[in-house]
Amino acid sequence: MKEKIIKMAETIPFEDRPISKKRLSGIANFFGLYGGEHIAATEFVIGALLVMWGVKATDIFLGLIIGNILATLTYALICAPIAVDTRLTLYSYLKKVVGEKIQKIYNFVWGIASIAMTASMMTVSASAVREVFGILPQTKWYPTDIKFILVTIVLGAIVTIVAVNGFQAVAKFSSVCAPWMVVIFFMGTVIGLHELGKITSFGEIKSLSDFMNFVNTYVWNGEVIEGGEKLSIYHVIVFAWMCNLAYHGGLNDMSLFRFAKSYKYGYISAIGMFIGHFFAWGSAGIMGATAATIAKTTILKMDSGSVTNSVLGYSGLLAVIIAGWTTANPSIYRAALALKTVFVNIDIKKLSYIVGGVMTLMACFPAVSNIMVVVNIIVLVVPAIGAICIAEHYLLPKFNGTRYWTMYKKSNLNKTALIAWGITLLFVVLVLHFKILHSYFLFLPTYLLAIVVYLILALKMGAKEDYSEEIELEEKIQEALLDMVDNDTFNEKVKKVESSLFLKRWLTISNILSLILLLLLMYFSVMVFNERLELSRFKEISFKVTIIYFILNIVTMYCKNRYGNSK
Repeated sequence: MKEKIIKMAETIPFEDRPISKKRLSGIANFFGLYGGEHIAATEFVIGALLVMWGVKATDIFLGLIIGNILATLTYALICAPIAVDTRLTLYSYLKKVVGEKIQKIYNFVWGIASIAMTASMMTVSASAVREVFGILPQTKWYPTDIKFILVTIVLGAIVTIVAVNGFQAVAKFSSVCAPWMVVIFFMGTVIGLHELGKITSFGEIKSLSDFMNFVNTYVWNGEVIEGGEKLSIYHVIVFAWMCNLAYHGGLNDMSLFRFAKSYKYGYISAIGMFIGHFFAWGSAGIMGATAATIAKTTILKMDSGSVTNSVLGYSGLLAVIIAGWTTANPSIYRAALALKTVFVNIDIKKLSYIVGGVMTLMACFPAVSNIMVVVNIIVLVVPAIGAICIAEHYLLPKFNGTRYWTMYKKSNLNKTALIAWGITLLFVVLVLHFKILHSYFLFLPTYLLAIVVYLILALKMGAKEDYSEEIELEEKIQEALLDMVDNDTFNEKVKKVESSLFLKRWLTISNILSLILLLLLMYFSVMVFNERLELSRFKEISFKVTIIYFILNIVTMYCKNRYGNSK
């Protein structure tokens, strides 16, 4: 019987196996990953969007605080626990819950959506260097300048190469970029306030009260800018919560949290939510208002590159590029994992290259930069499957149902899940058509509807049947499978790296120097704010310090690979 169970475990495809304990990742990688991914090129776009809404600054800040707390709790209390419990990606977990047919449909849809999202990052990043290379504004849906295409191809190639090397490479890349990106937004806020203050003759900002009066008057003043719409604090709350719904409530970040040593790592998402979706959005709004005032135009007519260049110079342009990279890397990683379940005969690295190639091709078409269209499609169509998985994992056992009952029935199609998903999609179409709710509010009733419909139908269509024999067999198979992957018999080998004395000393020096360089950047921006340094001089110095920072960290990564002793 034992040999039979082992043979059954061996038949499970590599991508459907839980990861080995030896591959679990330290907490530092998650700080870097969530700090890097959620300080993205789209933050510049969304920050500008907030300025156009006609919402006062007080409501913007309070709404973002509440919305991002809800997003963090969704990561920590829903997504991360399932990932740590199963050690699977959502894309493999779906096979147990909804059956192979729906799994493949969902994974294909999500894979394409992720590629579109990543392409929009690259388009925004490519637009950042438009002024540097004399690239014409890309106002058509198709590219009109060969230099724009060439820049996009180069950026896409870099992102793809990092993503192909897997979770650790993505995390390490983000860990280097994230601290610098935080400093960039700090500088953008300080410089933006200083320059906008000079133009408006507001006077010095010496207190929080002065700051709030200033931004309530000149940044988020409650007036709708051309192209925007009049919204409220409630729109801000739900927008901040639902902006990453596909990743937390939709469970797509199971692919990352499966590497976590504890589900509590889910709270680390707060780094991304509050630095990226609070501080960065606010900073981008201030920079956008400043740049638009300087250029005597509306923020709608300015791209991310022109905004950051106006305030921060070349450092700002580089920030838009790197912000696009740090979000695009994990997106390509997720897309490849999802599509692997569809194209099972293609090696994951080859598939990652294909995904990167398709993403780069799409990024060459400026129309894909309409990020909010992409976000709305993902939020309204994709996460309902996540809601079904949550109902299966958390709620079904509480109502005397059996988790994975479709798998135990040996069915490759969970009709209950298909009906529930179809009903939610119909609900979305009807509500949008008759304009019953604003699209930002729609995700919550859609999500709850999917959970309730699936739970009721599952209990009536087979989830309450007796599967005790199947459960016992599955537990034995999973136990054998865990032994296999932990012994590396059927899993990739994991090298332990012991740092040499030289490397340990260099890492200490590198960390200290990196911190000093970041502090210098912040100090120079404060000098501009205090009228002790000219803006033009600041732009020149800050770019040089930035280049030194990245050269230092590139050397450090090389030293880790060169002088680490693999065992």
